[in-house]
Amino acid sequence: MDGRQVAEEVYDMDDDMPFNDKAQQFDRLWDGITPKGVNRSKALKFRQYILEHVRQMRRPLNRENARRYWMGELQKEIADRENF
Repeated sequence: MDGRQVAEEVYDMDDDMPFNDKAQQFDRLWDGITPKGVNRSKALKFRQYILEHVRQMRRPLNRENARRYWMGELQKEIADRENF
């Protein structure tokens, strides 16, 4: 994501309107985008938090698996596998 995209994303954010889309929320947290701009330390903290959960599920540590965890897909997959 280049600087212009980040600027547009921050401009489009509304402080009064909460995140309504989990995928969009994940992307913003992963990239550290806040209403005040990009916060690298928040992005790193979020990535560390999510990737630790992914690691505990013994999955490769990458953005796609982190997104699947955030969206609840990994948990559902494991629950389905345990039910068989």
